[in-house]
Amino acid sequence: MGRRSTPTNPRQVRSKRCGCKACLDKYPGARPKTTNCIGSWQARYTPPGQRERAVNFSTETEAIHFLERTRTEIRERRWIDPARGEITLTAWHTLWWKSQTAQLEENTIDRDSRSWRNHVQKRFGTVRLVDITWLDVQNWVNSIWDGTGGPLAASSVTKAFQVLDRMMTAALRDRRIPFNPCDGIKLPSGRGKHPDDRRPPTTNQLALVREKLPDYLRPVQQLAEETGLRFGELAGLRWCRIDLASRRLQVREVLIEPRGHVKRKAYPKSDAGLRTVPLTDTAVQLLRELWDAEPDASRAVSEPDDGLRTEELVFHGRNAIRRGSKINGSEGERYRAPLRRSSVRRRWVDAIDKAGIARKVVKTWTEEVEDPETGRVKKEDRARTDWWPDFHDQRHTFASRLHALGVPEAITQEILGHERAGEVTWLYTHASADYAGQVLAALEGASPDQAQLRVVTVESDGVRDESGSGVGRVGVA
Repeated sequence: MGRRSTPTNPRQVRSKRCGCKACLDKYPGARPKTTNCIGSWQARYTPPGQRERAVNFSTETEAIHFLERTRTEIRERRWIDPARGEITLTAWHTLWWKSQTAQLEENTIDRDSRSWRNHVQKRFGTVRLVDITWLDVQNWVNSIWDGTGGPLAASSVTKAFQVLDRMMTAALRDRRIPFNPCDGIKLPSGRGKHPDDRRPPTTNQLALVREKLPDYLRPVQQLAEETGLRFGELAGLRWCRIDLASRRLQVREVLIEPRGHVKRKAYPKSDAGLRTVPLTDTAVQLLRELWDAEPDASRAVSEPDDGLRTEELVFHGRNAIRRGSKINGSEGERYRAPLRRSSVRRRWVDAIDKAGIARKVVKTWTEEVEDPETGRVKKEDRARTDWWPDFHDQRHTFASRLHALGVPEAITQEILGHERAGEVTWLYTHASADYAGQVLAALEGASPDQAQLRVVTVESDGVRDESGSGVGRVGVA
């Protein structure tokens, strides 16, 4: 392991093109005689746990430098086998994915699988690990962002990139590549929106939407507006978790749809999702009417491992009760179908459109697709329609309502099931502030029940109101 090579390593390889005495002895022929050998120099090394390998160089100096560097890397456990990085990204995905399925949630597995198939594999599936460069990744990220004509919003680009980044990080740790080409990639940020576009729907707008929804979805929408629950929490809400006497409900589980199959999930989005939510008079009356309308509903307590138990669910799909269904295994029994996100979304879009409050944005892009018959790649125009508001925006309305009523941010965080209160402020409360209206009221004179703006100065003996309105002290700036 010394710095100097042994007399036979590196060694010069005899060549049929050389005319020196040693090469002519090994490979006789009519070649002009030369004094110095022109054969390449072979450096031999033994990787950990493997057989001896050899690499040829044009000069002895290059071979010696290679041996010294390789021996140092092997001794310091930094050596990377170049052959292990020559597999394609698709082959590496097969090996890597087995280590992920045991650690990720089913929804995450489903989302990452789609990101891999639809975006990452299309671009890098046939490329070797060692051939993926930083510039390749950056150009790919730029190409799929809808801000540059791609199909994905900034948040979706980030999700797709994260799949590739995790794969390359794992390859780096598995000693297949010397560096991660995803390091230092600049991801797109969401394009700025006008403050009016960030505001959630008002209660009056939601009332218009409710009138256009099918009867079975109106209670779902109204409870979402009154409690701020997520869709999965509403779909998975069970009667045993509702206490109408104390006007509380507990969020303990959700319904998810990995690969199109409805399942119960024991814990919501995060530990903060396990919470108790208060019920308004409107919500209590709504739930009482639902309970009275379904005498066969069950308040039994079951666990997620016990199966769907749809008779325990508060809300059901359109064909909630079907006789003669084969789904539950026998004729003549009643079956309550759980809510499905895709079905609710279709009816929600139809309702906001009919209510006249919808804002529609159509995004178009060009995508390269392979013709299955000819194998040729051709370009096709694609389009996606984004609608406002979506069902989730009702959480924004609920949070803004709490903010307007003066509910502390920490409590709002608990009720909404967020881990960080700052997210509540950024996502929700800023959307409800009508700054223009407040300034206009101050300029033109507000009505007695409206708050007025005051000029406040700090003096050595305290705070003095200079507005002349007589409203009094409001705080220290």
